Amino acid sequence: MTGVAAARRSFNQTALWRYHRDVEDPRGAMAPAATSDDPALVAGCRAGEATSLEQFFVTHVHYVERVISRLTGPTPDLEDLVQTTFIQAFQSFGRYRGEASLKTWVTRIAVHTALHQLRSGVRRAVPLELVSDADEPSDPTDAPDQQAASRQLARRLHALLDRVAPKKRVAFLLYTVEEYSIEEVAALTEASKAATKSRIWFARRELMAMVRGQADLQQLIESSGAQSWR
Repeated sequence: MTGVAAARRSFNQTALWRYHRDVEDPRGAMAPAATSDDPALVAGCRAGEATSLEQFFVTHVHYVERVISRLTGPTPDLEDLVQTTFIQAFQSFGRYRGEASLKTWVTRIAVHTALHQLRSGVRRAVPLELVSDADEPSDPTDAPDQQAASRQLARRLHALLDRVAPKKRVAFLLYTVEEYSIEEVAALTEASKAATKSRIWFARRELMAMVRGQADLQQLIESSGAQSWR
């Protein structure tokens, strides 16, 4: 049995692929707490123990799904991309040495899964008019009309992002939407700090050029520069 097949079999046997989006909105999920990882959990995952793998999965799955969905935009391949991320994690646990937290480690795998999908050119995008309102992030404190306007704005921005090169798009979104620091984005994408800054700067400049005359999108993109990244 190949390593990929073994990892997929382990994934299925631990009954991990059981979550449903109608139980919890993954885009509203909070990031896993940045605490020290339980050594017993890490050891169990390295040994391929089903209970440890399931705990790892349950702890991180909704956050991983949110990150991937933000990076790729609406796509019917989301579940497959999340599954691929965790299969790769299961397959790679033997090489995990604790240099980063489990959250950071699996996020890095998720980022590369999303980046590969974007670069492959075979991503199946969902037509914007078919995206359900439930699939778009919203602030529950906003009035219904404000939520609808925010969702429509997000859909328009996703369409523009499809015209930005994958590396620039991913760096820009990790920084502005997921609110990682320049150093964290560089680590997640395995790029230098200088390259990361450049990608974010060029992505923002390209987006601003696309939205000339569209005040609402201009304001949204301009606000993404609140942190100092020049």
